[in-house]
Amino acid sequence: MKVYRGCKESGLKEMIPRLVNHKDSYVYATIDKVEAVIYSVKGGNFNYTNIYGYDEDGKRCLIERQPKCLENIFNVVGRYYILDGKSFKKHEDLGVGNNEYISTEKVKVLDEITIPNVWNYLKNLEKENKLKIYRYPKRPSLYPQDDSDLIECAIISYLQTNEIDRPFALLEKYHPELKEQIEKVKEYLLSHNKKEIRSNLKFFK
Repeated sequence: MKVYRGCKESGLKEMIPRLVNHKDSYVYATIDKVEAVIYSVKGGNFNYTNIYGYDEDGKRCLIERQPKCLENIFNVVGRYYILDGKSFKKHEDLGVGNNEYISTEKVKVLDEITIPNVWNYLKNLEKENKLKIYRYPKRPSLYPQDDSDLIECAIISYLQTNEIDRPFALLEKYHPELKEQIEKVKEYLLSHNKKEIRSNLKFFK
C-alpha cells in the first residue's frame, strides 16, 4: 500500500514522527491524494473556513465556509509525497476522518509530486467530475445551516488537547455570529466530563 503526505516543505527524503494534536508522535498520511494536496497548503485543512468532506451522495466535496476563501487559500503551489505504507495503520481517533493513517516509525519518501497551482488543480478535478466544490453559502444537506458542526470541531480540539480558549477563540474569529452559542458550549464543557461530552456529539461519532 502507498500513502500520501501533503507538506509545505520540498526536498524531504524521509518523514519523522512528530507530536501534533494527539498524545503520541506520528507520521501522518492519507490514502486520498486530494486530501494530501489540501494539507500541503497553509490553512488548507482549516475547518472554520473550508471543509473537505462528503455530500449526501457520498461524493467527495470541498465546502467553502467563508466568502471567497477557497481561491484565497489555494491559489498557491502545493505538493505531496508518496510514502511506503507498510508501517502505517488506520488512525482511529475521534474526528480524524476515514482516510487518515499513522506511523510511529521513520518513513522513507518514495517520490515528491509538485502541484503548480492548487486552486487550478481542484477546479480541474471538478471539471473531471472527481470533486464537487460548494462555493459559499452553498453546502451539502448533510452540513447544518447554523454551523453547529463547526462548534463540534472546536469541541473535538478541546477533547484532544484540553485547551478550551484557543479553538473557540479561532472559531469566533471566523464566525462571530456564533459568539452566544460558543459561550454556552464552553460553560457546558466545563461542567461535564469528557465521556459525557463524547457521548453527546452529533456529527463526529
